Amino acid sequence: MTDDIAQSLTQRNGRIERLKERAQAILAQRDNDIGLPMVGALESAKLLEELRIYQVELELQNDELRSAQRAAELAQRRYQVLFEQLPLPALVLDNNAMVDDCNASANALLGNLRYQQPTDARFWRKLNGDDRARLHAALRDLQAGETRCLEQLAVAAGDATAPVFDAHLIGLSMDYKLDRRVLLLLVDRTAELAHAHDQRLFGTLLDSSDSLIYAADKQGQLLLANQALLTFLQRSRADVLGHKREDFLPLRDAIVQTKVDQQVWQSGQAVTLEEQMHLSQGGQALDFLTRKFVLRDSAGAIYGVGGISTDITTLKDQQRQAMLSETVFMTSEEAIIITDANTCILRVNPAFTRQSGFSSETMLGRYASALKSGRQDQTFYASLWQSLNNTGRWSGELNNRRADGSFYTVHSNINAVCDAQQTVLHYIAVQTDVTLLHKARQQLEHQASHDALTGLPNRTLFNDRLAQLIAASKRHETSFALLFIDLDRFKEVNDTMGHPVGDALLRTIAHRLQSAVRTEDTVARVGGDEFVLLLTAVDRARAQQFATTLLERMREPLALDASQHYRPMASLGLAIFPDDGDTPDLLLRNADMAMYGAKLGGRNRLASYTPQMTLANDQAFAIQSELAEAIAQQQLRVFYQPKCRLSDGSVCGAEALVRWQRPAHGLVMPGEFIGVAEKSGLLMALDSWVLGEALRQVGHWLRAGLWRSDWRVAVNRNVLDLQHPDMLLQLQALLAKHQVPASVLELEITEDALLMHTTDQIQRLHSLRDMGVSLAIDDFGTGYSSLAYLSQLPISVIKIDQSFVRSMLSNDNDAVLVHTIVDLAHNLGHTLVAEGIEQPQQLEKLRAVACEFGQGYLFGKPVSADDFEARWLQPFI
Repeated sequence: MTDDIAQSLTQRNGRIERLKERAQAILAQRDNDIGLPMVGALESAKLLEELRIYQVELELQNDELRSAQRAAELAQRRYQVLFEQLPLPALVLDNNAMVDDCNASANALLGNLRYQQPTDARFWRKLNGDDRARLHAALRDLQAGETRCLEQLAVAAGDATAPVFDAHLIGLSMDYKLDRRVLLLLVDRTAELAHAHDQRLFGTLLDSSDSLIYAADKQGQLLLANQALLTFLQRSRADVLGHKREDFLPLRDAIVQTKVDQQVWQSGQAVTLEEQMHLSQGGQALDFLTRKFVLRDSAGAIYGVGGISTDITTLKDQQRQAMLSETVFMTSEEAIIITDANTCILRVNPAFTRQSGFSSETMLGRYASALKSGRQDQTFYASLWQSLNNTGRWSGELNNRRADGSFYTVHSNINAVCDAQQTVLHYIAVQTDVTLLHKARQQLEHQASHDALTGLPNRTLFNDRLAQLIAASKRHETSFALLFIDLDRFKEVNDTMGHPVGDALLRTIAHRLQSAVRTEDTVARVGGDEFVLLLTAVDRARAQQFATTLLERMREPLALDASQHYRPMASLGLAIFPDDGDTPDLLLRNADMAMYGAKLGGRNRLASYTPQMTLANDQAFAIQSELAEAIAQQQLRVFYQPKCRLSDGSVCGAEALVRWQRPAHGLVMPGEFIGVAEKSGLLMALDSWVLGEALRQVGHWLRAGLWRSDWRVAVNRNVLDLQHPDMLLQLQALLAKHQVPASVLELEITEDALLMHTTDQIQRLHSLRDMGVSLAIDDFGTGYSSLAYLSQLPISVIKIDQSFVRSMLSNDNDAVLVHTIVDLAHNLGHTLVAEGIEQPQQLEKLRAVACEFGQGYLFGKPVSADDFEARWLQPFI
């Protein structure tokens, strides 16, 4: 409105000036143009009319101007009221920041600025240097009608505080002045910035915490999550805020935490608890100590739950470690003593009390030297402290005194505990009672050097004693004897009566051996049924005498169970140092070789080592290597020795005897390889082949009419055959294959092999007899038979051993023994066969005692099947 009034005034003034100029021109023309009076009058009249009209217009314009002035004054008053009532501090500035006007708010804020001197009324004086430059630039560039905002101007008030404002500048249009004006409105940002600062500080504090800090509403959606929680979850803030726990936690953790949140906001009470959270589904579980509390709005209503969770995994591990250490300390079997740097006792464990007899209350506060026994001198303790000071540890034995005054020895490990500056804080001693340790060590050493079953020295201790005895005998140039003892047929005891019975037999033999030797001698068990004796300071003659006595003592019967007695038998090998070996290995090997020679010689006897045994052993090894091949390649042969009636000398059968047609060695007698076969486990295969071949040959003779059906072929069998469960079926198959009646077969089993029998073996013997097979006891008289033993066996033939037959002419005792055997057999209903008949006088004596059958060189030697057929077999009708 003011601008319109000013424009009207300007237009009016210009029109007046034009009218004045026109009136002057008319008057001048009238004076100069006398001859034209009428023209001048007309022009004057017209001018007067225009002046009159203009006068009317001028009056109208004056009225309008006055109305406009009144309107402008009213608008100015309205503007001033509005300007004063603005809720914001407002100022009108020129382009030099001089204040033209300001409202009351601005005047109050800036300290009565409207009343200041012109030089002090500049708004920029209230600003700092940077803000002044920003204001000047804005005032310089701001055009009329343009707006601009200067953010965060620090306006200095009258006091020390400097509130911060956003300055909004509006360019004003005022044409009646030569310079521009700007309306400046100040919006106070102090509280907002302070709140933002507080928010940033709060956020920084939250994100700087190592604890997981979070808040959730009642629906389980997260309202807040600090950086520690985001790092733990490996998620961004956008992935967490506004989401439920199920979206970023393993389901089991989310369920547990949500349940606890519900309990907290339902009860309204804060809780502190330990919980576990997992890094991922099925991942590592971490322990947290959590404080959960309710969140309330300004009205006090609960809108959510906040939580602070501190990772206590390491602390829990330390607690568990401390608990474990404490458990170890309290339950350790070793005594533990903890002292300070001056060896004043701080703690002892229960094991120390059990070990020393001192209670912990008694020892606390006392020095460790109170345990000294006085048996170790100052030099010992000086060495101990030197080691502790130099290395921080010491280990050794200490002699201490118990509470009851008795002495005891401990093995102690002492360690110094130091701080970072290597200053000693504590000493820890771990002590073991050496008395118990020594006892355990002695037991271990005894177990390592002695046989657990018999208590005798084992092979390790025996080898050590043998080496010491050799060294001593070399120094003193003396001799000693080594006896190698192997029980005969011990395996059959285990197989027939069980290992517990076998173990009892071994303990009995060990006791008999131990009681038979002197204190300076050694008895050891070096194998299952193998024993060795070291007889110090003896020669061969004394050793042989001792061995003979020992054999007799070992043969004494013993009760293996309630039903039967057993006479142990053994084969002994003797070697003398230094004649039979001057090293432990050589002497032991030669004694073993001599024992093997006793086995081959018939068992139950003594054999002394001779150099020929080494050769025989080498031969036996070669035989063992070739024998299996011989069975496979049909190198074995069956020879037949006739069995005759003693009454008239007629043939009644034959015994099948094996021979080996060994390449490059010719025909080898069984005495050279049967023992090797038995020892190497080839005897069963050998016996099976002989049985099959004998039945094949007899079957051929039967079909050819050369063998009578009441004749019998005798075949030797090992007792191990009786243990085979399929023995009867195999035998029946062989008899059927070769078409031989069971009554033609007679199985010979040695007396000592039958001595140890089981119920199953007796049952098989009865089954054989029921089949019609004849059973014979071979080598009768060499073992330890009894009437009870003979009565239990389903035998039909007893064969008198050739050793008795051979000596019955020269030895009355053997003659009486043969007569007794014949009477015994007849009384039991058995038939007699005498072996080894070579002289007519032997035949006469056997006839005199009513022995029925016999075999030997007097009748014929063992020959091949062809020779036997040619000599003894004739066709019959």
